[in-house]
Amino acid sequence: MARLIDRPAEHQDRSIAPSPAAPRCEHCGRPHGHTLRCLPDGRWLSPDGLWFSDEGDPAPWPDVVEYAGVRTSRSIVGLYRRRAEKAMERQWLCRRCHMVTARDEHRRVTRTRSLMRLALGDLFEGTYTI
Repeated sequence: MARLIDRPAEHQDRSIAPSPAAPRCEHCGRPHGHTLRCLPDGRWLSPDGLWFSDEGDPAPWPDVVEYAGVRTSRSIVGLYRRRAEKAMERQWLCRRCHMVTARDEHRRVTRTRSLMRLALGDLFEGTYTI
């Protein structure tokens, strides 16, 4: 995958280049490049020591039982394109928010690809017995 630096100057779009400050997810507010503690219910601990919900709102501190399910996750924020009704929108999203907001599109693509594999199998090997 070509990085922004590797592309010729005429193909670079400066409006999408990351700002000097590390970007944050536009959906939940997670900072780029930090290792965060995440709970199964979506709450996460910011580098500042505050807990936030999966929507980016301040959340209460977990009790000991809830904290037992904590896992660490590295937050990577990238520029993702969302298909809006008429135009393509670009948003800075972390990987988690990208998968959540684009769930329907990912499911549609996965279903289409699996049906295409079945169709190719039917074409060359006969019908499948399921």
